Amino acid sequence: MKNVVFLFIFLFLSGLVAGGVIEVITIPENASVYVNGEYYNQSPCNIKIREEWAWIHKFLIIQINKEGYLPQNKSVFIPTMEYYSKIVFSLVSLNGTLNVDSAPSGAFVKVIGEGKTFNGTTPFEISLKPGNYTVTVTLKDYLPNSTRVEILPNKTEYLQMKLKPIPGRLFVNSTPSNLTAVVTGSSLIKNCTTPCKLVLPPGSYTVNVTDGKGWNSTILVIKPNSTVSVSLRVPVKKAGISWALPLAIGLLIIAAGGAYVYSSGWLRGKGKVDVRINDRSVEIKAGSAFGISHVGARKNNEDSLLILKLPDAYLLAVADGLGGHNAGEVASQIAVDTLKEVFEQEYKKEMGEEEVKALLRKAHELAHNRIKESAVGERRGMGTTLVTAFVRDGEVIIANTGDSRAYLIRNGKIVRRTKDHSLVQELIDKGEITEEEARRHPMRNIITKALGIDFGIDFYEWGLENGDILLLSSDGLHDYVDDSRIAEIASQGKNVEDIAKKLIEEALPVTRDNVTVVVWKY
Repeated sequence: MKNVVFLFIFLFLSGLVAGGVIEVITIPENASVYVNGEYYNQSPCNIKIREEWAWIHKFLIIQINKEGYLPQNKSVFIPTMEYYSKIVFSLVSLNGTLNVDSAPSGAFVKVIGEGKTFNGTTPFEISLKPGNYTVTVTLKDYLPNSTRVEILPNKTEYLQMKLKPIPGRLFVNSTPSNLTAVVTGSSLIKNCTTPCKLVLPPGSYTVNVTDGKGWNSTILVIKPNSTVSVSLRVPVKKAGISWALPLAIGLLIIAAGGAYVYSSGWLRGKGKVDVRINDRSVEIKAGSAFGISHVGARKNNEDSLLILKLPDAYLLAVADGLGGHNAGEVASQIAVDTLKEVFEQEYKKEMGEEEVKALLRKAHELAHNRIKESAVGERRGMGTTLVTAFVRDGEVIIANTGDSRAYLIRNGKIVRRTKDHSLVQELIDKGEITEEEARRHPMRNIITKALGIDFGIDFYEWGLENGDILLLSSDGLHDYVDDSRIAEIASQGKNVEDIAKKLIEEALPVTRDNVTVVVWKY
């Protein structure tokens, strides 16, 4: 009797649940679905309730497996009635993600781990099984960079791989030997005793060789994994040399934006040399300006200057070129020509101070880029200083790159002066040497910023008073004539032309460089 009752109950219950459906959905799809430990189908799928499950089990265990994802399972109660149910499984990724980038980008990436190797190019992203991996990034002309990384499930690892250029080698020799060589560039300073070998990162460098009295320098470029040799001759200083100032005042040609005078073939002592003089003397309402550029103790003049009359202002500039094979002359001329071009084309009377400063910066940057583009062949590595003065309505805005200077002289004293971008100025700022020691320092000719080489610009804003004298000069003047003497000569001059000529006369017997001055009086 009992067996009949149990059979009746089983058939009754089986009839109730037969045809019940559980819909299984997985995200992502195509996962393996197991019911009570037995494989059933791939997701998505419908599980139809079997009669024996209702009799044997109260619950169904639905398990989901998919490669690369954590397994999941759920218990589902089997009710005593026909029904429909839907279960959604959101799978958690078992893999992690590796994201690799490099500076510079475009580098080759190799990822090794878990018995496999993966290759790509930065920026690079890949899904990986959890584990430890070695990541190596390589690029031509750069040292390889390698690191280890652990990949965790459902996590992303970001790697930023910085690549260092393969250094080059520089051999420095001198005549005579056993001299101090100072190499500056790429934000570093190195020194050695000739002959010597240096390992340097790629970039543009200034090499200065000195015996403490005389010096010689050049500019060169170090390329990755290359060797450059340079030999510099330091001349022996001879006593008893005197220079006379040739009082050459050329024809003043006044153009729409300024005055230019070019002269060549005039005599200095017994030798005939090619010299360019930018000689300007312009009368203006608020004062007057005059400039002279003199070849000084050099065979050619690498200085340039500019006096440009604007509708309501004046633009004054001095540039001192750097580089062999007359490249410095080219660089300084590009600088003043670019300055003149930008202000003639873009300056407007209604411009405020910040707009003028932005225009000055644009002119300096454009000159910097043009010089770099022109620095090919024998002109490679050329550069120039550039100090610019914009004078208007009793105010002057100075823009300075390098070690040419602007002075404001008032009542016989220098009340304002630009700060040089030079090695000795950095030593002064650190308190390691004094101003007086800087004048005799063997590395006083090493500059840290120059157009065409390493761009940098400082701005100054000065107010003007009646009688003030504004002086722009190349280092051929202020490296050899004391500031106090400069102020004295400027204050005693009859007019700007007289001041300019007397400053040149003062510098010529002692300078070893070109000498350029522009004088403006308020």
